Amino acid sequence: MKRSAREGRARVAGASGQALVPALIFLLVGCIGLYVAFNSFQMTSARIKLQNTADAAAYSAAVLQARDYNFSAYTNRATVANQVTAAQVVALKSWIDELDATYSPSDLDNTVNALADHPAQWTTPKQIGKADIAPVRATLDALLSTVARNIGSLNRALSDAQANYHAAVFAAVPDTADAIAQLNQPDTHVTAGYFTSARNAAQLAAWNSYTATLTPAGTLGQDDFADVVTNGTTLDRFVKNRDSVRSVAPNFQQLNDSANKICGSGSSFTINVTHDGGTQLRSDKSGWQSIDASTAHLRISCIGSIESEAGRGGSANGDITSYMTHPPFAAWQDWQGYGGYFNFGYTGSATPGWQVPDAMAEQFREGPGPSLDAVNGGLLPYQEVIGKPVATKAPRITIEVTRGSDTLVKTVGLQAEGPMRVDNNAAGGAMRALSSANAYFVRPDETASGTSFMGRLVHADQWARPGHQTEYPSLFSPYWQAALAPVDASERAAAQANQIPPPQ
Repeated sequence: MKRSAREGRARVAGASGQALVPALIFLLVGCIGLYVAFNSFQMTSARIKLQNTADAAAYSAAVLQARDYNFSAYTNRATVANQVTAAQVVALKSWIDELDATYSPSDLDNTVNALADHPAQWTTPKQIGKADIAPVRATLDALLSTVARNIGSLNRALSDAQANYHAAVFAAVPDTADAIAQLNQPDTHVTAGYFTSARNAAQLAAWNSYTATLTPAGTLGQDDFADVVTNGTTLDRFVKNRDSVRSVAPNFQQLNDSANKICGSGSSFTINVTHDGGTQLRSDKSGWQSIDASTAHLRISCIGSIESEAGRGGSANGDITSYMTHPPFAAWQDWQGYGGYFNFGYTGSATPGWQVPDAMAEQFREGPGPSLDAVNGGLLPYQEVIGKPVATKAPRITIEVTRGSDTLVKTVGLQAEGPMRVDNNAAGGAMRALSSANAYFVRPDETASGTSFMGRLVHADQWARPGHQTEYPSLFSPYWQAALAPVDASERAAAQANQIPPPQ
């Protein structure tokens, strides 16, 4: 019995060590799997990081694109406001010159002195009016030409800034994308020559041709900037139409007298003065022109009605050496301004140049008056989207980021060798990633009531377009933003062909 027990214990002790062999084999296989998985994870992590880097670089390029368009929109809007100011300055100069002329001695005074029984009723108020407006005339004459030139210089600066900023952005995208890539991953960079290579020519051409510098001045026909600046809601009534009746107060450019020495007892001699005037953009967009004129309506009981010029004035900016659209004579087209304006605010005729007051016609034949800003008076070059795009997205910007294959594995000491080595399969010794982004236009409609204020626009009703109509892309509204976009299949194919040349 005792021997039998010892033999049993020996058999149990000998079998207990057999589990160690499969355990060691399992541990070895697990270590090999973990080793391979670790190296594979490094490859996967490198690909993810490279794609994120490419996305960051492409998005940054699209941000530059959106900023370029928004900068043009803000400067276009500022220039529109400045052009309206220029029109106001031209209008004020024409108006004050005409008003001064109506209070100055004229042939009309000779008629009054010869036919009226009490001509002092006409001449005395004129002398008082002349003295009253003298300081106003002197102040405006001293200021208006300076203001006009400064406004023109500012418009020129904004026009140049647009063109320079656009060119700078277009040139800065490659370096900016490369800098963003390296900030995200120091061992990456935008593929050398990518922006200038033939494979990227179509993309660059689309981006470059999406907007253009337009030069309105000196051209006939429709223009977006001219449409905005001459819009009825852009220009106020003083610029568009300054017609009025000046005989509205006692002894103010009016006469109610007798003419007994000419017509006999019980006769009458009356004068009432009406004023017409307005400012309009030349049809060739080369400047603003303004005319003001007053007509005296005389009625002498024994003679009848007579019309006489009471005063006139004019002003302009831009080059006025060719102020007529159809020289050498004033044709009806010369009375036609841009945007449907004609006859310089005179509404007594529905046809340009037809049956306008003689004082207005005489002023126009002599010219629109002095040019307050001969250099920068017309509409200056500006940036705008070409055509009438319906799509809200600008052309895509595709970025290719490269990372050398020797930088993919950071833990070189743990890299497997031989059959267990995980190869990165990088063609040309580099890993590459593509990403596309673009600017897009959207004008938010934030006027609808909601439950949450977070993330909404402040004073949202002032941002939305009236009537909540759809607004299409233009460089007059600063609503451009940036977003990532799908990479086109043709660009992927070009990238693959460039990375893996076809077999010979």
